[in-house]
Amino acid sequence: MCIQSHCNTCITKMNIETKMCGTKEIFNLKKALCSSAYCFDTANNPPTFTVEPTVTTKLHNDMHTSTLEFRCEFSKHDDDVFYATNWVVNGKRVLTEDALKWDNGNVIDNHTLTVAKLSSVNITQVGFELQCSVSASIGENTTASIPFLSASKFIGIKKSDKTLELSEGEFADISLQLTAPFGCGTAAVTCELNIESIYLETMVDCLGAKLVSSSCGTVIFAWKWAEPATIRVFGQISQSLGSTHNTLKLKLTTPDDLIDNMFWSNYTIGVITVQLIKNTTLIEGKSCSAINDPHMQTFDGRRYEHQYEGVFTMYKHTTFPIEVQIQTADCGWGVHNKWCNCGVAIRAGRTVFEFNRCAGQSSIWTIEYTLCEDSGDVLQVKKKGIDYEVYLPTGGRVTVKVYGFYLNVYIYPSIQDVNSTRGLCGTLSANCSDDFFLRDGTYSTDVTATGDCGTTYNFWQNLLTTFSNSWKLDNGSNLFDPDVYASLAAWPRTNLYCSCSPDSQPNTSTQAVNCTAPIHKVCKTIPGFTKVFPSKCTLTERRRRRSAGVNLESPRLRPDIGKTWPKSWTEVEARTFCEEVFNESKSVQVCKNVTGVENINGRIENCILDIQLTGTTDFFRFSVDAVRDKCLHEVLVDPTLWVKSGEKNTSVYDIVVAEACLNDCSGKGTCTSGDCVCQTNYGGSDCSVDLTTPPRLTETEAVDTCDMSRDACDVISVKGETFVEGVSRCLVEDIRVRKSGQEIVGSNIYMATVVNIGHAQCKIMTNDNTGSEDGEYVSAYRISVANSVSNYSDSVGLIVFNSTCIRVSGDRETKFKWTVKGPYCLDRGTCVPHGASQSGNNCLVCDVADNKRTWKTRPESRCQAETRQLLLIAVAAAVGGVVLVIIIVVALICLFKQRQRTGQNNAKGKELT
Repeated sequence: MCIQSHCNTCITKMNIETKMCGTKEIFNLKKALCSSAYCFDTANNPPTFTVEPTVTTKLHNDMHTSTLEFRCEFSKHDDDVFYATNWVVNGKRVLTEDALKWDNGNVIDNHTLTVAKLSSVNITQVGFELQCSVSASIGENTTASIPFLSASKFIGIKKSDKTLELSEGEFADISLQLTAPFGCGTAAVTCELNIESIYLETMVDCLGAKLVSSSCGTVIFAWKWAEPATIRVFGQISQSLGSTHNTLKLKLTTPDDLIDNMFWSNYTIGVITVQLIKNTTLIEGKSCSAINDPHMQTFDGRRYEHQYEGVFTMYKHTTFPIEVQIQTADCGWGVHNKWCNCGVAIRAGRTVFEFNRCAGQSSIWTIEYTLCEDSGDVLQVKKKGIDYEVYLPTGGRVTVKVYGFYLNVYIYPSIQDVNSTRGLCGTLSANCSDDFFLRDGTYSTDVTATGDCGTTYNFWQNLLTTFSNSWKLDNGSNLFDPDVYASLAAWPRTNLYCSCSPDSQPNTSTQAVNCTAPIHKVCKTIPGFTKVFPSKCTLTERRRRRSAGVNLESPRLRPDIGKTWPKSWTEVEARTFCEEVFNESKSVQVCKNVTGVENINGRIENCILDIQLTGTTDFFRFSVDAVRDKCLHEVLVDPTLWVKSGEKNTSVYDIVVAEACLNDCSGKGTCTSGDCVCQTNYGGSDCSVDLTTPPRLTETEAVDTCDMSRDACDVISVKGETFVEGVSRCLVEDIRVRKSGQEIVGSNIYMATVVNIGHAQCKIMTNDNTGSEDGEYVSAYRISVANSVSNYSDSVGLIVFNSTCIRVSGDRETKFKWTVKGPYCLDRGTCVPHGASQSGNNCLVCDVADNKRTWKTRPESRCQAETRQLLLIAVAAAVGGVVLVIIIVVALICLFKQRQRTGQNNAKGKELT
C-alpha cells in the first residue's frame, strides 16, 4: 500500500498482511494516520483468475549430472495479464517469483523451482510437501488476484504402514514409492538409488529375536523409478522357547555419499515399528528320532518300528528345499534279523552333508560335505568327537551320533516346521492322529496308524509297512547317489536373511551387513563343539562307485523277528538288565527330572526290544544316549533351565552339561566337566577307541598322486578308522624315486589333523637330504598313522610331481614309476624347459633332441673354462679317492689280522665279531 498526499500519489510504501478465509480475503490494516482513511483503487482491480495449478517434476540432464526441477503448471488467462508464482514448502511460503507476462508459456519455465533455489532457502534434500500458487494482475505492481494453492505433492519416497506385526518365522513386505525421478546424467549407462535398512536393536540377549531381511535394503533403478520397490522383513527365530512380544524398529535411509544425486543423500525415509511375537507352544517338547535298530518316533510322539532296508525320507519340508534321508542296512556283527541306521544325508538347497558307512563293515565312515554350491551357510555343521549338530536354515537342528558302525538321528523342529513336515517323522501339528501321511498325500491304512495317540507299545502292532514303504526312495532322488545332485534346486536367494545393524563405531552410519541362509539365531551351544568347514565337495570315481552299490530293492522285513525270545534271555532278564543300566547311567540320573525329558520308560522298552531281536546287549547304549540327547536339547532351549541358584550358583544347564557325557564314556572313563577323561590306552570323545590298535587305513593297495601344477601338495588326506583328535600321529617317510631305484632320505612324525574319525590329514615336508648327486628324481612319500607310540598302521603311498613334464604311476607291486614327457629336462622334481639353465648352474642348459634329454655346456668361453676346471678337480678327486680307499682297506686288513691273533690266543675261544 502507498501513503498519498495532495501532491504525491505514493509518499511511502508499507506492507500489510492478508489471509484467505474461504473465498474471502481478510486484510489486517494498521492504524490510520490522523485525518486519513484507507482507499481502494477500483481502477486497478485485479482480474478474476481462479485456476488451480499443478506441481510437476522433471530432470535437467547434462553430461554427468541430473538435477531435479519443479514446475507450477497452469492455463493462460483470456486477457494479457501478469502472473506471479509462489512456492510453498511444508505449508510455508518460501519463494515468490516476479510477475511476468505469458510469453507463449515461457512464464512457467522462468518460474521453475530448481534445487539451487531451494538450497538458498535451506532446503537441501528431498522429503517435503510442495505446493505452488499463481496470482494474476493487470500490471507488475498492481493488485493481484486471490491465489489458489495447488494440491500438495510429496517429494521423496513414500513407505507403507508405519507399524507391522510379525510372528517369528513370518515375513512382511514394506512397499516404497518414489514420487520424483532421479538420474546420473546423459553419460550414465546405469543409474541407481540404494535404499538402506538399519535395524535399531532394542535387545542384545539370546532370549529375544530380531528383524532380518532378504537384503539390507533395496536398489531402485533410474529408468523405472516410478515402479514400487519392496523390502521384505522377517521375524528371526530365536533359539529359546517361550511366549513373548518384542518391539523392534527399522530405519530406512539413503546413503550419505550419493555424489550424482546429492539431493537424495542421507535422506531418512522413516522408521517402522514392528511387534515381533514369539509363541513356541506347538514345538515345545517335540522331536523326531531314528534310534538303532530303527525305533522311530514322530514329531508328535507316535512310536513305531522301521525294520526295513533301503534309503528313506525321514523328514521333508513342504515349502523349503530341505530334506533328511536315512539309509539302513544289515546290522552285521553276527546280529541277524535286524536293520540298522548306517547313513544319513542332510540337504538344504544345493548343499548336502553326508554320514555314510553303508558299504559294509570293511568300509570306513564318510562324514563330509558332498555338495556345497549354495552361499550363506545354508547348512551349519558343528562337531565334538563323534557328536554332530547340523543346523537347518529354518531354525531346526539335526543331531547325529556316530557309534562304531551305526548312527542315531534326532531332529528338533522350529516354528517354521508346524504343519509343514512329511516323511517318517510325520506331520508336526498339535494332533498326533495326522502323523502317517503317505508320499502321495493319502493317509496310511496300517492298523496302528488309524488308532489313537496312546502309548501302547507292541512290536508287531507298530510295523507300519505301507507307511514306511511309501517313503522309500529310488535312484532318482536318493541323496547318497551323486548323480542326483544335478537335479537339486539351489537355496532361493529370496530366502537369504541379512542382519542390518548400525556399525558399533561411534559417529558413523555405516552398517555391519551379514547375509546368510539361516533365519534363526544360535546363542547357546554345548561347550567343545567346533565348526565343520567344507574342505572339498568333488567326489572321486572311487567314492562314486561305492555309493552306486547301495541296495535299492523294495523294503524287506525279516519274517521271524520279534516273535520269540532267544534261548539265552527271558523278558524278565532283559527288563532287569535294561533298568539296571539306566539306573547306573550318570547321564540318565542327571537328566531324569529335567523338564521335557519324559520318555525314559519308552527308551527302556527300546532296550528290551533290542535284546529280544538280537540276543545281545550291544545296542543298550543307543537307548541310554537317546535320553541324554533329548536332555541336552532341553537345557539349550529352555531359558528357565539357565537360571542359576543354590550355594554353588549353578543352573540345570550347568549341571547337565558338566555331567552328561557322550555314551557315559563307554565305561572306560569318567565324565569331568562335560568331557570324558579316559583310562589308559583308551581315547576318543567317548573313550570307545582302543589306542593300542593302530588305525586301519584304506587304499593301501594304491598310490595316490598330487600334481604341484594344480595344488600346494603340502597336506595329504588319509582315510581309515579310527582317528582320534589330539592323539593320532603321522609318520611320513620321504622317498627319492630315480630311474635306478628309490631311497628313503628322511622321515618325520607330526600330529595329525583329525577331520573326523574316518579322515585325517598329514603334513608333507621335504627333507633337505637329496641322497645321491643324481638330480633327476621325483618326490614320493609313505604315510602311516598311529594312536599310540610305535603302533603304526600300514602305509599309503603318495607321489608329488609336476604334470607339466612328468607322467606317474604306481601300486604296491610296481612301487613308484615316472617318465618325463614333452620338451623338458628334470632337475630335482622341477621341470626345466628346452634351452633353459639348470638350477644353480647357468652353464648347463636342457637339450631335448631325438627323444633324448641331456644337459649341455653353454659354448661361452667362460663356461668352457669352468667345465675344464671342474673336470680337473673331478679327476684329482677321483685319484685322491682311490688312494684314500686303498689306505682304508690296508688299515682294515691289518686290524682284522691283529684281532684274529688276539682271538686265537684267547683261552676261552671267544667268537670273533
